[in-house]
Amino acid sequence: MKEKLIISPDADEQKFSDETSHPHNTNPQGNGSNKPANEGNGMDAVTEFTRNEEVEQRPNLTLREILGGDILTAKWVKQQMPLIVLCSVFSIIYITNRYSAEQELIDIERLKVELQDMKHRSLTRSSELTERTRQSHIEDLLKQKGDTTLRLSKEPAYIIKIPRKE
Repeated sequence: MKEKLIISPDADEQKFSDETSHPHNTNPQGNGSNKPANEGNGMDAVTEFTRNEEVEQRPNLTLREILGGDILTAKWVKQQMPLIVLCSVFSIIYITNRYSAEQELIDIERLKVELQDMKHRSLTRSSELTERTRQSHIEDLLKQKGDTTLRLSKEPAYIIKIPRKE
């Protein structure tokens, strides 16, 4: 024997097709099974679980009611307003975070280009300094200026050792 759950929109109570049984009672067939009588029909349990008597059911929701703002006065919208505000706040935080992350990526790319430019300039300056401080280049500059007092030594350099005082 199958039991059907009847939900009436006008009544506050549920009616069952078999008035003697209840969905939480054991199987009325008496076969020793402790399963609920309405276990065979899973939709009845889902319907009963999801039914909320406090929310008014509006079967027809028109575009005019949505665009006109009448939907904001509905009871279910008023009940869900904290959730809507929370979702809006999280959305704003998400957008702000995304924007700041993109700005930081742009700054990182700009700094990478600037760093690469500085490395090239540093390498160029180092190369120029090495060229200008080469001994042959300094000798040529001295000859061009006419400074003849400085000459290259013909004797090798030697280290002067100073004894330590203990």
